[in-house]
Amino acid sequence: MNSFITQVKIMIKKIFNVITISTLFLVSINSQANSLNLAWQTTGFQQPESIVKAVNNEGYYVSNINGQPSAVDGNGYISLVANDGTIKTLKWLEGMNAPKGMAVHGNTLYVSDINELLVIDIPTASINHRYSTHDKSFLNDVAVNSDGMVYVSDTANNRIYSLKGKQFEIWLDDVRLENPNGLYIDNEYLMVSSWGQQIDNNWNTDIPGHILLVSQKNKQIQDFVNNTPIGNLDGLIKLTKQQFLVTDWMNGKLIKVSTNGQTKTIMELGQGSADMLYDNNKKLLLIPQMLKNSLLAYTIK
Repeated sequence: MNSFITQVKIMIKKIFNVITISTLFLVSINSQANSLNLAWQTTGFQQPESIVKAVNNEGYYVSNINGQPSAVDGNGYISLVANDGTIKTLKWLEGMNAPKGMAVHGNTLYVSDINELLVIDIPTASINHRYSTHDKSFLNDVAVNSDGMVYVSDTANNRIYSLKGKQFEIWLDDVRLENPNGLYIDNEYLMVSSWGQQIDNNWNTDIPGHILLVSQKNKQIQDFVNNTPIGNLDGLIKLTKQQFLVTDWMNGKLIKVSTNGQTKTIMELGQGSADMLYDNNKKLLLIPQMLKNSLLAYTIK
């Protein structure tokens, strides 16, 4: 009998050890998957809001508001930054007011500027066209799909504009957008990170925003997983098939949102963390710090 009990104890101990090792292994994997290491930090910008990859692997374009986000003051500009974070040309292109979201398609750079969508010819660094909303707007992020359809969020009016060819128009006008900010195209969906509901004059919300899915085919709106408030969301990127990252501008958080509904703050960055970029080739996450006039670059394991 004693021999049997001893054998059972040994078996239980082995099972416990296997479970412990497996748990530690999983924790190690998850820890590595969320590991961010600062690669470089660049200062010298003036309210950097958005970043996109430049053509021909030249580096990155960074939009600088340089004033009040809604001021028609002509102070805004775009910087050209090298791959190592060095500022190659601080004012690569001027003549804007408060440039924010950007998207590149071919040799064209699309930039939102309060109530205008700017169409910029990259080789000549010149503004070819300005499409106006003819309304009091707060155009914010920009995304373009593989067919060249350009989407622009209007955070102030619960709208998304589109540009196809030379036709610039309201694509979707719906309060369920909850003051849309960040845009990301994922297959058939236009993903939207919303700022939230019931905004006051200081951009505070009674109900913080979350992530939405909008069908590019029929414009149907649905929640990404659920409608649980996450924060006053800005940048939105896809990290893996199951994981997305968003920035909470007001609270300065970098948040991981998973397809299983889990959300987790993985870094406290400070207020003003804006429209970020994930450079998949370099495994580099780049986050403009609008209120700190800097650009942060993190390597991701």
